[in-house]
Amino acid sequence: MELISKALEAVRRYPLCDSCLGRLFALMGYGIENRERGQAIKTILHMAAVSDYRKGKDVTADLIALAKCHLPTRRFLAGVGIRVDEERCYICGDLMEGVEKYAEMAVEQLRGLDFVSFAVGSTLPEELLEKEAEVVKSLLVTTGESVKHEVNRRIGKELLRRLSDKRVDKLRPNVVVNVDLVSGQVKVVRNPILIGGRYLKLGRKIAQAKRFGNVRTTLLEKLAYLRDTFGGEDHVIHVSGREDSDARMLGSGRPLVVEVKQPLRYTAQVAPFRDKDVIFLPVGFTDRNEVRRLKEKAKTDIKLYRVLVLSESPLKQDDLSKLSALSGATVTQYTPRRIKRLHPRKKRVRIVYDVAWRLVSPHVFELYIRCQGGLYVKEFVHGDGGRTAPNVAELLNTRLEVLELDVLYIE
Repeated sequence: MELISKALEAVRRYPLCDSCLGRLFALMGYGIENRERGQAIKTILHMAAVSDYRKGKDVTADLIALAKCHLPTRRFLAGVGIRVDEERCYICGDLMEGVEKYAEMAVEQLRGLDFVSFAVGSTLPEELLEKEAEVVKSLLVTTGESVKHEVNRRIGKELLRRLSDKRVDKLRPNVVVNVDLVSGQVKVVRNPILIGGRYLKLGRKIAQAKRFGNVRTTLLEKLAYLRDTFGGEDHVIHVSGREDSDARMLGSGRPLVVEVKQPLRYTAQVAPFRDKDVIFLPVGFTDRNEVRRLKEKAKTDIKLYRVLVLSESPLKQDDLSKLSALSGATVTQYTPRRIKRLHPRKKRVRIVYDVAWRLVSPHVFELYIRCQGGLYVKEFVHGDGGRTAPNVAELLNTRLEVLELDVLYIE
């Protein structure tokens, strides 16, 4: 009865449509739509007020307030000589009537899309939201459902009826149906597909994403088949760190996520890729959290590199034994000269955990470096004119040139 009293107070203050009145008192019955609940509440209020009126009680003001938003009450008052005009709902301005029509508009835009899951979002007039907040605050209502939630729920329910083979997914939907009740427009947003995997790069003239210099192709171009598989408009890659275009990526590969934008299909199979330059091994579909994890993990990954180095001065095995001093070293690097146009004085500190070596000839040796992710390995070898310290060239007191660089493993 307390809620009924509150409902009476609500109609005394505001003309409310069935949906808005029922939504304010959403816990008065489960499995009942707000419209049905609002109609039931108004019927109860009407019957009680008419009974009191016939008993001679002065409830005319309550009847007039209810009649503004209730046809049976207007008919009753007309029968006793009191004419009351219908008023639009104070909260929604009768915008909630027939809101399911937007589902039909959405279905038209969804034709031709091969998807599994969807969610519904909405944009409502600011005035409506302000009035809803005003009514809730003035009546101290704590049991209601928000108008935005009802709009999304009712449209989603109608979409489920029309698209019986689809499901609602509020966390990771394939598509989002955005309904703008201000303009009356519906827009379907196709969420990107994110595919996790690992790649190996076997060639030495392959960049990750952009062609430059003597780069023959890019990893991005190689993975365009995923864009075509899902009918996407574009694709990008998110990678855990990067290797130079002339460096090979070996071992178990480097983690990455391929993002296919604006896909037309969400149910296609992801096939692996292999040619003489690149191997891509898909793991499965993933989400933005994995992209963020990749970016963060790249800063702390431990990587094992192989470097083939040319020395200007002849070296002996005893000379290379000096390199043991670099195991456990903390290396300070300023942005290499080859890329300093991007961040000319950015400072980077990384750890070199272990260093091993093998003399190939008096002027050539192999260097194995196990280090923290983000170390500029070439600069660690040749010193970059003093921009990296300590470095291998300084320790060996000779000019060094990197002939080959391979990433052997990412731990």
